[in-house]
Amino acid sequence: MYFLDGDRIYIKPERACSTLEEQVESCCMKLLKINSGKRIFKLNFFVDTESDEAYAALRGQVKKRVAGLFPENILLSFIAQPPLTCKIIVEAFYYDPAVWHMQSVSEGENGTAIFRNQNARIVVGNVRSNQNISCRGNSENAFETLSDVLEKAGFSLENIVRQWNYLENILGFDEKEQRYQAFNDVRSQYYGSVFENNGYPAATGIGMNRGGVIIEFVAVKGDGVITSPVDNPEQISAHSYSEKVLVGEECLAKTTPKFERARYFSYSGKKQIFISGTASITGENTVGVGDPVLQTEVTIQNIQRLYSGEVLQKLADEKLEPKYGHARVYVKNRKDFHAIRRTFKKHFGNLPVVYIIADICRDNLLVEIEGKVILE
Repeated sequence: MYFLDGDRIYIKPERACSTLEEQVESCCMKLLKINSGKRIFKLNFFVDTESDEAYAALRGQVKKRVAGLFPENILLSFIAQPPLTCKIIVEAFYYDPAVWHMQSVSEGENGTAIFRNQNARIVVGNVRSNQNISCRGNSENAFETLSDVLEKAGFSLENIVRQWNYLENILGFDEKEQRYQAFNDVRSQYYGSVFENNGYPAATGIGMNRGGVIIEFVAVKGDGVITSPVDNPEQISAHSYSEKVLVGEECLAKTTPKFERARYFSYSGKKQIFISGTASITGENTVGVGDPVLQTEVTIQNIQRLYSGEVLQKLADEKLEPKYGHARVYVKNRKDFHAIRRTFKKHFGNLPVVYIIADICRDNLLVEIEGKVILE
């Protein structure tokens, strides 16, 4: 990760690998080479599995293989979002141990690590709940665990600056309650008023095929840390949406998605903007229904507004040059992949990017893009 004097790398299997097992082994071998001279601490596995049983078996296989490859504890997430060009893609995060001291706070399904240097502390981790058939129940368990692991590290919810929320069957319903809306209601309950003074985290809320609820997070505190929300003037903040774009029965209390469009983070000379999951929304309404190219164009325009010259002037007194660092592109329908990729490359060229199949938080949204912007 950039703010840990490291980065992230996307690992794809060799083309000759046909089975899932061969692709897993190919990625693991590549990880060993990458880890020489770089300290990997977190791996996200984006996987295509046909059933809950296959997903569980793969998790067990990969956890055992990773434990055999790395002597230190590695944070792991298994996200059931099929890659577009293979059965598995690995997202590897690394840091500079000469600058940061890492200590594991918790392991297993709810792995968390704290990074320290002279003045700052940064917590990176993930929590998972797949114990309940309802999204509300899994969300409550996940947020309860999140609060516990943060407290164990000496942090609280208000220290979170970036969050990823993966929801099984995000657009589905548990009886009459939409699953994404249930997650938003639980998030609002746990957040309470702790973010009132300095805005919410940047965040992504995205679907996955199975696995319950997974929350990944970055939390920061310490001397010299500066963090603030970044708005897009062409979009209504998600936490200020009107009732008409929230899904569910009119008689039920519904809360808005509690996240910012982006978030600025500065520490020790490193400056960046976390770009939340961004889609083709102007104001609070979807633009380009049924048109994946137009939706990708509008999405990119929304992202670019988050690091425009006007925005950067407000963030710092010095002149800042933005450089888009990486992207995840979530594609709703496989048939739209090539059109979306062509449009993305037209704007960003050969930027490191991974394309994933995933349901997005509205029925009429076809693409969502997230990433980070480095400011130099």
